[in-house]
Amino acid sequence: MTRSPVYLAIALTLANAPGHCAKSGANQSASSAGGSSGSSGATWSSLGATACAKYLTPDVTGALLTDPPGPAKTLSRQACALDGAGGNISITLIDDGAAGFDAFSKNLVDAHPISGIGDKALQHATGIAAFKAPSKVCTIDAGGAPGFLKQSGEQLGQSLGAVCNKLFAATP
Repeated sequence: MTRSPVYLAIALTLANAPGHCAKSGANQSASSAGGSSGSSGATWSSLGATACAKYLTPDVTGALLTDPPGPAKTLSRQACALDGAGGNISITLIDDGAAGFDAFSKNLVDAHPISGIGDKALQHATGIAAFKAPSKVCTIDAGGAPGFLKQSGEQLGQSLGAVCNKLFAATP
């Protein structure tokens, strides 16, 4: 039962919704510009396209997954995924403020706070969503058939959160 693509679709829809970054118009303009502006228009969320290849290393996936995943795939300029036998892991990065994160969080299933990740983070049914001021949102979904993941609960949340923390520290 893989629900990750559904959550990824929700995250991407919310990230591109009109007025989504109303508080930070500069971020909205940069995000709306797409990938055609080159590095001069790069936003933090543009790291999402290559985040799986760079941050979901064999050491990380070895601790998370029963079997090694296939190669990283770019889903958009702000999202990527790794597919494995029976499931996947996806990362989506969004340029948005605290209000946008809070609005997005209301759509998460079984969400509860988890500490040590960004400025605030929630673990939910399929992964985590985290916020780092002033305008970074990191979501990681991991799920699939029984036995796909080695970890669960708080341990899984902290492992996924460690990836978000590395991404929060990165620059485009």
